[in-house]
Amino acid sequence: MKNYLIKIFHFVFKTFFAVILMPRSNKKITKVLLSGYTGLGHFVLKSVIVKKIEELYPGSQVYIITGNSFGNEFVLDNYPTIILKQESRAINKIMFFLKLRKEKFDVVIMPIDAAPNFLIRGSILAGIPIRVGHVFNGEYLPEYYYTVKVPVKLGKVRSELDMNYDLIEALYKGNFDRRYEPFVNMNFNGIALEKFGLQKEKYICIQMGSANGMETTKRWLENNFKLLIEKLSDNFTGYKIIALGDKGDAIIVDRICNSINSDNLLNLSGKTTLSEVKSLIFNCKFLICHDSGLLHIGNALKKNVIAIYGPSDPDFYADNLPTCHIIREKIHCSPCQGLFPGKFSFLTEAESLKLCSVPECMQAVTVDSVYNKCVELLNGSQTNSSVLN
Repeated sequence: MKNYLIKIFHFVFKTFFAVILMPRSNKKITKVLLSGYTGLGHFVLKSVIVKKIEELYPGSQVYIITGNSFGNEFVLDNYPTIILKQESRAINKIMFFLKLRKEKFDVVIMPIDAAPNFLIRGSILAGIPIRVGHVFNGEYLPEYYYTVKVPVKLGKVRSELDMNYDLIEALYKGNFDRRYEPFVNMNFNGIALEKFGLQKEKYICIQMGSANGMETTKRWLENNFKLLIEKLSDNFTGYKIIALGDKGDAIIVDRICNSINSDNLLNLSGKTTLSEVKSLIFNCKFLICHDSGLLHIGNALKKNVIAIYGPSDPDFYADNLPTCHIIREKIHCSPCQGLFPGKFSFLTEAESLKLCSVPECMQAVTVDSVYNKCVELLNGSQTNSSVLN
């Protein structure tokens, strides 16, 4: 009975909204909606879609649609953003998308990790005639959801940036040069320095939390951060240590900071906006972080980044950036998480945590290995590019 009702729903929904009430597609693409319903780091990597659309379709305008808890509206804050709260009731979502019809979008682009079913159906309600999205084997998707279907290519090691470019290539129906350089907008640069009494490149940013304080296998050991900060504070007194993090990270970060006796340590976890965080990273000497959104922001800002990796595998683009210094110790079971945990037979973070509550791969990364890389950067053996194109 349930399956029968589902078939009736799809038949009625497709007939009325995807066929009868669907506007004809324009020959010229001028207005594009990009889904930002994904985590911060993944959304930073969607920025290449924006740049490529502007290049291939001169005069077009890109809008972002996202939820209210990701913070993605601050990543590309020069672009108009439409926010639909994740907790909205079904009727509110329906009305939201019906009202969106007046915007007359030509195209909606929904990457693999940013395509919840309500958004796909909503784009149909919104009368968007061209809907571009990923499809992959083993997952059912009604055939009318996307008008441009892009198979996920998994045959070789590929960057997440390539998956994003695949969507544009299918829409454009042609090849183009692929630049493996995500970007973020920088507005009001320097305000954070004045607010927190800092000097450009006279401080180091450190991310001690991750996953907004939730349990994760990607977090380095707390005592390691304590020892690292103490060594940096003792041996490089001319640099401040700035602890960054979300409000959810604050408990972890506070616990570490409260165990350290240093006038050079400033705990800003939960006390900054994302715009301020971008400014702090852009003006720091370098950033120490996990596999996280801050990592991709640092890379997009062309800063030196020391990235501590364990159960996940670095994205191909990051592994080849001269300013991204990856610290990891591969063991017999790593990496156990792919680009999209829970897909393509990779474990989810929750599954990984059950199997390995204190991951061996994170324990294997020593304080000295991270500290030695810090010394290299502080002594100037690695250059840093702080110029945005």
